[in-house]
Amino acid sequence: MSSDPVTMFVLQATKTVMDIRASKKQSKIEQAQYEDKKKNAQRIANEQEDDRKHDLQMAKAHNLAVGAGSGYSDQSRSFLNIQAQQDSFAAKDIARIRLNVTSEINQYALSADMASTQRKNDQFGSWLSIGSSAIETKAKKDLYDA
Repeated sequence: MSSDPVTMFVLQATKTVMDIRASKKQSKIEQAQYEDKKKNAQRIANEQEDDRKHDLQMAKAHNLAVGAGSGYSDQSRSFLNIQAQQDSFAAKDIARIRLNVTSEINQYALSADMASTQRKNDQFGSWLSIGSSAIETKAKKDLYDA
């Protein structure tokens, strides 16, 4: 095998192109993983929200049962205030769950964008490396031929 500059350039360029292709495949895999993480976070948040709504219904039913057992009217101000407090707490909890999942999804999206940008920069740098090697190889070949 010859060790002239052109052969060395071809070998180096081939390796760099293979690295670029591998980087593109890895980038697609990473993007799919981030999408899965976002979907999973949304699913967990939906489950937590449904659980909190179920807990609210159970608390209201419990309050109604206690009120009925003690002889209070379900139309009394005290009972209605207790039920309104339950609604208020549940609304705050659900809003907090939604805020947290939105924050988590935004963090995943930001991480995905950062990873994608880094991969693109690496790939661009690889292409520049091939270009600079080509210029250097041409100069070496011209010097070699002279």
